[in-house]
Amino acid sequence: MTHTSTEHGPGFRPDLQGLRAVAIGLVICAHAGLAIAPGGFIGVDLFFVLSGYLITGLLRRELAQTGRIAFMPFYARRLRRLLPAMILMLVVSCAAALSLLSGVEARAQLASAPFAATWTSNLYFAFITLDYFDELASRDLFLHTWSLGVEEQFYLIWPAVLLLLARVGKWRGLSGRGAHRLMLAGLAAAFVSSLALSLYLTANLPQAAFYLMPSRIWQLSLGAIVCLVFDDRQAAHEARPATPATTAARLALAAGLILIIGCSAGLDADLAYPGFWALLPSAGAALVIVAGHLQGKGEYGLLAHPLLVWLGDRSYSLYLWHWPIFVLGFSLGLQGQTVPTLGLIILALLAATLSYRLIELPFWKGRYSHAGSLRVLSLALALMTAVVLVLYQGSRQLPPAGSTADLSNQWRSDAPIIYSMPCDAWYSHARVEPCVFGSDTAARTVVILGDSIAMQWFSIIPALFPEPRWRTIVLSKSSCAMVDEDYYYPPIGKIYRVCTDWRNAVFDELDRIRPDVIIVGSAASYRFSEQQWLEGSARVLARLAKAARTVLLIPGTPGLGFDGPGCLARQLAPDGRLERGPCLARHRLKNIAAVSRSLALAASRFPNVHLLDLNDLVCPDGVCSAVSDQGVVAFRDSNHLTDSFVRAQIPLIRERLRGFELD
Repeated sequence: MTHTSTEHGPGFRPDLQGLRAVAIGLVICAHAGLAIAPGGFIGVDLFFVLSGYLITGLLRRELAQTGRIAFMPFYARRLRRLLPAMILMLVVSCAAALSLLSGVEARAQLASAPFAATWTSNLYFAFITLDYFDELASRDLFLHTWSLGVEEQFYLIWPAVLLLLARVGKWRGLSGRGAHRLMLAGLAAAFVSSLALSLYLTANLPQAAFYLMPSRIWQLSLGAIVCLVFDDRQAAHEARPATPATTAARLALAAGLILIIGCSAGLDADLAYPGFWALLPSAGAALVIVAGHLQGKGEYGLLAHPLLVWLGDRSYSLYLWHWPIFVLGFSLGLQGQTVPTLGLIILALLAATLSYRLIELPFWKGRYSHAGSLRVLSLALALMTAVVLVLYQGSRQLPPAGSTADLSNQWRSDAPIIYSMPCDAWYSHARVEPCVFGSDTAARTVVILGDSIAMQWFSIIPALFPEPRWRTIVLSKSSCAMVDEDYYYPPIGKIYRVCTDWRNAVFDELDRIRPDVIIVGSAASYRFSEQQWLEGSARVLARLAKAARTVLLIPGTPGLGFDGPGCLARQLAPDGRLERGPCLARHRLKNIAAVSRSLALAASRFPNVHLLDLNDLVCPDGVCSAVSDQGVVAFRDSNHLTDSFVRAQIPLIRERLRGFELD
């Protein structure tokens, strides 16, 4: 299959544009939350391998022709190709965020903009410490620019690496095959050392492993190795007459696509990544590239389809635009809905097409592509400096955290006192550090046990189990499911053993305390199967049922799917009245129905365990709202209830408890 276009020069390989299309398609599926590709984040790995291949080929040809590498022209070409579209995306996205979001939302989501403008956002995300409850920061508008930072930092050092290897070969008197083998050995050393670093960091500092260039350079080196091994054959390949595809080419392409598609369908966020798992999609990308070298002349396989080439041409612009469009759309409540999500994808494709035609192409290959290297570098530095200063100064004008100018700050801080007390060490350690309220001589003891979702109900305890008759003991660990099953926890990049150890220590503590009542619960969002929910919960309840006279199991509450305070702040009426507007979420109870059924079945196995399902209070008639029918703000983020809302439910909860033996 041939492909001709004024946008493509001699030696163009349409199958590589097809690989770009596959990569960006997988990334978009993952970011849109489409179930077809939960592991679509591997698209970034494909881009890394492809970039290493292409850039190494470009620099190696320059070395072969001139014996040197012209650094300034190389950097100028990269800047002309990448910077204009990036700056446009930053400016438009910031303006859209300021127009559509509340001040607090905008401030949180624009924090990384100055780093994105200088291709250092990967460093920002590698070392920033996110607060457990800071959901806004985790939906940063420019989170996707981390991979662009990795590539730009690679471009910065790679010419020097190749030139150094070439000079070493020259100093040692090597030429031809000897020089080629030396360069290949150098790239292999970069591959092995970076992979070793990646494996170490994945196990010990997963955030750094994911975002830092040194732990990703093995993927770029893999592409470079493919280039060195096969690029010399390309010239001979081009000189041959047209021939049919070889069996080896078909096998390499099939194996590569199987690896890529299999990883996109089989991997998910519950894996330590990159680690060993990243070898699979990276090898898949390398095999696809190799297949193009093995094809007969004029044959490039199914990835050279014109539609894939068209999409691949626009992959950079589409990568730039899709994430901020998704984040803004999801912030406005469009997440999890098929038609709006498809609309966001179409909008991203439209923005990418305009950006490609009006910005990317003119600066890359059009009327603005002939400026001198020094001029390009000077203008780029000035532009990045100006953008950074504007973004920094602009962010300072936004309402600061805690400002009374933005009511959403008050709603976000509407949490029970227990969150500010030292009884939740999160993943730091497994020691049991209870918070105790009331006298040790109290006649009765109630324990509230669970994660942050369970703790949102803390304020019902003093009202329903008052002092001095009752003593309250709080046993809490954030993100620790009250389900006896191991699970991967992304913030630490490994199985959450601390949770398991802490939970077992809690059982021993409860056997010692022998409380009268245990109130237990956790979020419904943990990624367990129905069988794991049932049996894992039953094992926990078995221990609790032996320790206490009565156990009350509260199912996890459904989440909104969007930031409640931010939505309400945007809908605030001029007179200060709260208006629901679009701040509603339907069918959220259906999303957790299977979990609720499993918990009910687990509770039914024990005569002293009772299910206390309060979700009909949170989502009356199956509709979850950021504000209740009584005008009380219900959610302080996307899934945690406000303390005011919980306190408002106390009379209804007291009525429900009358049928249980509690005193």
